Amino acid sequence: MYYQNPYPQFPVYRQYPSVDVSTFEHSVTAFQHTVIQASTILRKFADPQFASRLMTAAQMGNQQEVDRIIKSIGINTPVTSKYTPTGVLLTIHAQAQGSQCCTLTMYLRWGN
Repeated sequence: MYYQNPYPQFPVYRQYPSVDVSTFEHSVTAFQHTVIQASTILRKFADPQFASRLMTAAQMGNQQEVDRIIKSIGINTPVTSKYTPTGVLLTIHAQAQGSQCCTLTMYLRWGN
């Protein structure tokens, strides 16, 4: 593929290397797994008793307990949580080929 500079008085042509989709394919596969993990989290959050425990810990400002409750869901992908009086922000980190490739961020509102 060639690219031509839009300024014809200064023509510049570059040849770019062929596209290699292998890293992208690994990221897509890892992200598909992440979406499944997110679905597991959402199913657990739909349980009123679980949601109450999570929200109570957050309301008390107990980040360690919030993290423990989220970890108790049993997913195998790292999750970072942050909360405010109005909601919780979850970031699920995925790895492919030994390094972080992608993240899924969810914000769920739980107050006014």
